[in-house]
Amino acid sequence: MPDFRDEQSATADTLTMHTRPLPGGGFLLTLTGALDHHTSPRLTNAVEELLQTDARTLWLELSGLTFIDSTGLTCLLHISRAVTEAGGHLTLAAPSTPVQRMLDITGIGQVLTVRTDTYAAGTAHGGRDEADGTPGEAG
Repeated sequence: MPDFRDEQSATADTLTMHTRPLPGGGFLLTLTGALDHHTSPRLTNAVEELLQTDARTLWLELSGLTFIDSTGLTCLLHISRAVTEAGGHLTLAAPSTPVQRMLDITGIGQVLTVRTDTYAAGTAHGGRDEADGTPGEAG
């Protein structure tokens, strides 16, 4: 399994990514730091590598993302398209306040699947969706 840890010190243009395989296939990719014009290519490359493993379920946990700019938002849209074209599904989980604000302002939150809870909370409280193996909606 690819590991996309970035050992750089935390600066405004640092993005740390941690991957974890999901039961039944797919990956949880936890992002911390900034998703912007400096770091978006790294996320795109990481997702492309994960898609080469035949993973079709991808969760991006965004609670640790402190900043996102227009390039970061465009990156999320491109990732969503790539995952969909590969026959999969992308879910954005637990966006931080600044990220949620940008998703709301731009309307991208209406286009992408966004859950306010984390992957773990969705699994614990919502069960499994038999159609795609992702956690069901929290009750």
